[in-house]
Amino acid sequence: MRATTKGRIGAVALGVAAAGLGLLPWWMTGARLPLQNLWGTNNTDMPFALAPFSQYYVHAVAAYFIVGAGLAGLITGFTPGLRARRWWVVLGVSGLQGIAVIQSAFVTLLGLKGNGESQLYFAVISTGLALCLVTAFLTCVLCSLGFGSGTKTHAAGRWASPGWLIGTTLFVLFVGGWIRELASVIAPHQDMSMLSSITLWVTPVGVGFAVVVVGVHTSGRIAATVGALALLWVTPAAITASASVLGSRVMLKEWREVPEYALQVFQQYLFMPELSLRPIVVAAVIALAGLTLRYVLQGRSRG
Repeated sequence: MRATTKGRIGAVALGVAAAGLGLLPWWMTGARLPLQNLWGTNNTDMPFALAPFSQYYVHAVAAYFIVGAGLAGLITGFTPGLRARRWWVVLGVSGLQGIAVIQSAFVTLLGLKGNGESQLYFAVISTGLALCLVTAFLTCVLCSLGFGSGTKTHAAGRWASPGWLIGTTLFVLFVGGWIRELASVIAPHQDMSMLSSITLWVTPVGVGFAVVVVGVHTSGRIAATVGALALLWVTPAAITASASVLGSRVMLKEWREVPEYALQVFQQYLFMPELSLRPIVVAAVIALAGLTLRYVLQGRSRG
């Protein structure tokens, strides 16, 4: 009984630690609530906030949450002893992140003006943070699958589960942004152009290697591979479109025009080959080369 209790406590602690690591770039800034355009007073001494509550930080919060959750899930998925307690790990991750959202929303609500515009702003940002929280939860759960449903194949090792590929794809989609956030805190006055160029390749390379780990020898794995490539194609366009809306005070006021404007930006990004198609090609080439090598080695081991 004591061993079981200690194991559960350790799993929760891992989840909390990983979620805290995800939020580290924000906490290193001093974790003061960003200045609010609709703040009810002239006092610029903003309160402490475990997570930033602002239209300009929604995508940063997504990176904080999803990277922390994905890290916890990946550690769990490849650790047999933890995999049996993965829901306790998920509890630790979602618990800390949920507390961060509630606390930051509460201190923001206390300071905002009480007019209709403030209420709309609060509702929109709260919804965005809730979506970040749900996506982080799914990422942690899927990444924690690891080799849980894999099959042993002679000397070729084990194959990770199809769900793991989707979770890992979500994770690597935001790793580059998390690295840039951390670097901007550590060296705020340094030129980050080279780092930005390098981190842009983290996602396609990561997706390509993840496909190799999962394989394409069943219909479920083929579907997961197609889904991962679709996420690689669609997610950056969706992030760009939502950032265009959230970063514009004009668009937030003219909310009836938001869907049309967001769709326009989304489509423009989606069909620009140099932005959206190049990462898919890189991921596909890495996956094809890696799978070919793996299947060749597998055939030799059987022979």
